[in-house]
Amino acid sequence: MKTLEYFRAPRLRTQTLALLGVLMALDIIISRFTIGNSFFQIGFTFITGGLIAKWYGPMWGLPVAFLIDFLTNLLGGQPYIIAFALVKLLSAFIFGYAYYQREYLSWWRLTIAIGLQLLLANVILNTALLGMYNFIPVHSIQAALNSPIVWARALKSLVMWPIEVIISYLILNNKQLVKMAKQIFN
Repeated sequence: MKTLEYFRAPRLRTQTLALLGVLMALDIIISRFTIGNSFFQIGFTFITGGLIAKWYGPMWGLPVAFLIDFLTNLLGGQPYIIAFALVKLLSAFIFGYAYYQREYLSWWRLTIAIGLQLLLANVILNTALLGMYNFIPVHSIQAALNSPIVWARALKSLVMWPIEVIISYLILNNKQLVKMAKQIFN
C-alpha cells in the first residue's frame, strides 16, 4: 500500500496553494529568459519544475505542468499544440516520481531522472514533434541520424545534463528550502 500513498497528492491549504501559484508564475517568467538562438536555446525552467515535483509530486505536478504549458503558449502568442503538452506531462511525471517525498536527492537519483527526461522528452519526442511540425525529415531512424537538428538537440542535452544535475542538486537540497518546505507542508 506504500505505492498508493506515494501517489497521494499533498493537501492544498492556503500556504501550499499560494506557494504553488508563485512557482507557476516563476516558471512562466523564467521560460521567457533563454540563452541562445531559436535553434539552440538553453532555459532554466527545470528549477521550478524540480521544486514543484519535489513538493507537490506527480499528482499535482501533471495538471500544473499542463496549465503552465498552456499559459506559456497563450502569453507567447504561439499556437497551442497538444503533443508538446504531453511531452511536458511526461517530464513532470518523471521528475515527480523521482523527487516527491524525498528530503535529500542524491547525485545518482538526479543524474538518472534528468538524463531520462532529457533523452525521452528533449532528444526523442520533442525532436520528432519539431520535425513533424516544421517539415524536417526525421520520419525514419536513418533520416533522423542524418538530420542536423537531432545532433544539435542531442549535443545540447549532453551539455545541459551535468549543468542541470549540479544546479538541481544545489537548489533542491538547499537547507533553507528544505526547512521552509517543512514549515509550509507540515
